[in-house]
Amino acid sequence: MPNVVFFSFTEADREVVLTIKGRAVNPNYSTLNFRVKDLLKRWNTEDTAVIRQAISKAMNGTSRTIVFVGEKTYRSRWVREEVKMTLEKGKPVYAIRLKGTNGTKPQILTDEGIYLYPWSEDRLQDLANR
Repeated sequence: MPNVVFFSFTEADREVVLTIKGRAVNPNYSTLNFRVKDLLKRWNTEDTAVIRQAISKAMNGTSRTIVFVGEKTYRSRWVREEVKMTLEKGKPVYAIRLKGTNGTKPQILTDEGIYLYPWSEDRLQDLANR
């Protein structure tokens, strides 16, 4: 049974990440094969309790988090909270750049010593199954 992976990303990257998710869960797409959860609904809030509650519910049953880093990911409070919450639960966090992007690495990844991998579907599959 494949791992259940939580996808962390910014709203600006939603469409490309949802395409990746579609490939991962499509049995006819053989390059990627794992189950995915994500936080599709976003709230316009600065209330940390609300943010953490939504993230916690979405992360339930996942084995790891993969952060997709695009051009604006470094500014996302949600991504920062998702990384912190994953680590608090003792689960691994991996980060991978989205294809064709070169945005600033989010500070939380630097602070936690999380390596940012260059884009590759093979690398993504590896991170999902480590």
